[in-house]
Amino acid sequence: MTEAPELERVDSVAAVRAEWSALAAAAENPFQTPEWCEAWLEHIGRDVELRLFAAPAGIVPLVLARGRYVRKARFLGFGPSNELGPIVPRSDRPLAATLLRGALAATRREWDVFLGEYLPGRGWAQSVRGRVVATPGSPVVRGSWESWDAYLATRSSSFRQELRRKERRLAERGLAYRTVADPAELDPALDVLFELHRARWGHQASRWFAGREAFQRAFSRTALQRGWLRLDLLELDGRSVAVYHGLRFGGTEWSYQFGRDPAEEGSVGLVIAAHAVRRALGEGASEFRLGPGDQQYKRRFATDDPGLETIGRARTPRGWASVLAARRRGGV
Repeated sequence: MTEAPELERVDSVAAVRAEWSALAAAAENPFQTPEWCEAWLEHIGRDVELRLFAAPAGIVPLVLARGRYVRKARFLGFGPSNELGPIVPRSDRPLAATLLRGALAATRREWDVFLGEYLPGRGWAQSVRGRVVATPGSPVVRGSWESWDAYLATRSSSFRQELRRKERRLAERGLAYRTVADPAELDPALDVLFELHRARWGHQASRWFAGREAFQRAFSRTALQRGWLRLDLLELDGRSVAVYHGLRFGGTEWSYQFGRDPAEEGSVGLVIAAHAVRRALGEGASEFRLGPGDQQYKRRFATDDPGLETIGRARTPRGWASVLAARRRGGV
């Protein structure tokens, strides 16, 4: 077991901003950056209390959410983030587990239940003496290839044939891609993304991406300024019918959200996903993370799936009831 480093309680993201930024870069995780966390606190987490802990090689960003019956400890950024956890260099999983145990011990009198969402890999519940709540997939395209065709050669022949056939058919309708680079183009492009997301998912959209519009717009503006944002529109006959929203951070690209016109056949969804993967690999990304979940289209692109783990640890009967309820829901 890794020797436990001394944890220091800090009062704000700003107090350790430089160290935080460096650790998020080492983790290659945009959902752990100060920019993401500050936007989350401003637009989503107004009612939580910060419990931030720093060590020389890591940060544990916790928040306390106090409900009527249950006090919950969670990771700062829970909800819209693709992957969470202690902020440490990507390869130092033992340190991450050690820091998390220390932070939970330091706050143990303040919570009934700890719910840790979307931790990378497996084995976290055992590390903190908790229970597994859910084990969603985390498909990834990992590797380097001389060309797009070389990558496609690693996929099934049926997938290659289907993708090429759909691209040819869309090309006959004037298939074109437009990448957002000018800040003046950002909000109109996001308007299209939100419109398509709501058109496809209806009232359910309010629970996901479209339900956090102010937050998503604020962070997208920052991400564009930092050079992280990848926002592409797929156009047919001069009309935007699909949008890809992703984040490039270090050598990793994180697929974050797709939108497509439900009136179009499924071709546009597959084709814009292929465009995003092709562009990322062509620009030198060593990984393309397809996002949490085990959808079929993700499996068709993925070369690996290290998985995610959502865990719960309780101190009180009400806390255990909360963990069991989360397990029944299949997540937090």
